[in-house]
Amino acid sequence: MEQKILVLAYPGSGKTYLADHYKNVSDFEFQHYRYDYGEYKHLPLEQLKGRTEIRTNNPDWPNNFFKALDNELQKGRIVLVPFATSLLEVLDYLEASSGVRIIFAIQNKNSFEELAESFKNRGNSEEFIERRRNDFQKCHEVISKSRFEKVYIETNEFLEDSLSKLGVEFQEGKGVKNYT
Repeated sequence: MEQKILVLAYPGSGKTYLADHYKNVSDFEFQHYRYDYGEYKHLPLEQLKGRTEIRTNNPDWPNNFFKALDNELQKGRIVLVPFATSLLEVLDYLEASSGVRIIFAIQNKNSFEELAESFKNRGNSEEFIERRRNDFQKCHEVISKSRFEKVYIETNEFLEDSLSKLGVEFQEGKGVKNYT
């Protein structure tokens, strides 16, 4: 049986790139499980992130997310989920997950300004960027105290490089972007 791998990676780390290039990868966003965007759900994902004025909470959260996540892990893909402290309730679920290799991935502590520029270039809102700015160091604290594997993405390094150092293997081809 293939190993189930779940990577909780900080926004901007390269999750989408991996899904674009490797068939055994699933870029698994939580936005459409956690929130209802109503008439705005047609907008590109990056434009929805952080837009609190156009969303309401989904009453099925987080159970809808956990069910979909379990389904994706069963397919044997490397599942990449964005991690921020707004997702701390996921940690309790992960504690109970057996048979899943869980890896935290985050950029080094001094790289936020590079991330902020990347967020801006990909169309994220200023609200999203400021939320990430306020959350970055706290995520480092949460990850450092976690019992799960962790990898720190260094300057001039990519998520793919960091995960490969941990023995995660990628298969050439197009992966899955699970945004709905």
